[in-house]
Order: sequence, then C-alpha cells, then structure tokens
Amino acid sequence: MREAMKLQELDISGPAGRLAGWSAGENASDKPAVLLIHPINTQGRIWADLIDLLDPQGRYVMPDLRAHGGSDASGEFSLAEWTADCLAVIEQELPSGPFHVVGGSLGGPLACCVAAALPERVSSVTAIGSSLNFDGVEVSGVLDMFDRLGVAGTFRTVFPTMTFGPGSSQDVIDKALALANPNDVATVKRVWSATIASDATEQASQLDCPALVINGEHDTTCTPALGLELARVLRTEQVIMPDIGHMPMLECPERVALLLTQQVNRAGSP
Repeated sequence: MREAMKLQELDISGPAGRLAGWSAGENASDKPAVLLIHPINTQGRIWADLIDLLDPQGRYVMPDLRAHGGSDASGEFSLAEWTADCLAVIEQELPSGPFHVVGGSLGGPLACCVAAALPERVSSVTAIGSSLNFDGVEVSGVLDMFDRLGVAGTFRTVFPTMTFGPGSSQDVIDKALALANPNDVATVKRVWSATIASDATEQASQLDCPALVINGEHDTTCTPALGLELARVLRTEQVIMPDIGHMPMLECPERVALLLTQQVNRAGSP
C-alpha cells in the first residue's frame, strides 16, 4: 500500500482574514499543480484520500474557504468572495506556472470562476458533484433544520439520508461528519444561503480550457440534470457515477482518481 502523502498546514492572509487549509507535495517544473476546492460546509482535508491516489510526485493545494475549517468566518460570503479567497491562496502557494483546478459541489462553480480569472494559467477544470447554480434546491427546510437540530445534528440527519448514495458505508459517513463545518448555526446558515444564491454561468461560458463534469447518480443537491447543464456550458462530457451521491471524492475516491488522472494527462499545460 502506498504511503499517504504528508499534509502541510496553510496559513494565508486572505481578503477577509486568515485562510487555513493544507498542501502536499512539492512544486515540480515539469507538471502543473492541482488546486482542490472543497464543497460547502466541509473543509480542504476532504481531498486527502483522493490525493493519495494521484501522482505521488504532484503538488496539491487544498484550502479552507472563509467560514470553513480553520479559516476565519469574517467578511461577506458569496461566489465572488470565495473566489477572492482562492486567488489569495494561489498567489501565495502557486505564484507561477500552470495548474489544474478541481472543485466539489460549490467548488465546481468556484473552479470555473478561478479559471475565468486566470485563463492563461489554468490547464483544466474538473467539477465533481457540481452545478452552475442551485435553482430548485430546498432552502427554507434546511435553514429550519439548522435552527432545530444545530449544525452537528443537521449533518447527522442529512448526510445518511440525502448526501450520500444508498450503498455508502457508515465509515464514509462518519468521515464526512468529522470534516463538516465546525462553525456556529448563524455562520453555517449564511454559508448555505450564499451558496444557494450563487450562479457561475457567466464565468463558465468564458472558459476554453479542457473540462470534465462528474455527478453521482443519486445526487439530490447537484442533480445529474444540473450537472449536464454545466457540462453543456463548458462544452464537455458529463460522467455519471452509478450508486453514488453528492460526495464522490469520499464515496469512491479510486474512481474519481482514475478520471482525474486521465483528465490531467490529456490537458497538459495551457
């Protein structure tokens, strides 16, 4: 079994406070690095299992967006503000050279925003369990649940029944719970509301780099239909993962790693 990659903590001065997160590997002049943007209400370490299956010589950067993980919960929350966080991380951790961007859930549209902001540097975009917007996704019921059950109680209720595919193990669900947003109810509700209001259609339509869209068959948040619209705007293919829900990077990291490796190898550098 391959040894797990050693994670190093990030400590970055962001636009609205400290940004935390993790990195692994060293910069290599002969290959682009990979920036991985986590889903809302998780944190950068959600990618740890996946990067252990990727090129061991690669460089991987996994920030915590503001109001997630170890990052400060200050400032406004929006697609533009979280994109600014990503650009601050890039400035410090990936100051030059090409890189690939991978995003989960809201991280997918954020990956499109990063690529639109830095088209000369982004080699490819991969969106996992993502959609351009969240039209039709339940808002009030989830917000009410946070008020009734608290943050941890809501995640314990929602993850097994709505977030993951029907065959997901309790170990996978427990790992997701351990990686869930540690902030208070008011902050997490603001994160959810800002996410539901986001729309990256304009940014995605500007891209001409290679792109890949991956959706789980049982994803009830970013449904396969919403993912197909993202693939259409990006002018690329959509891959549907049978039996998988909203978190393919946790549910089936081996399958995601294979697809991502193929994508990175095909795309090369811009």
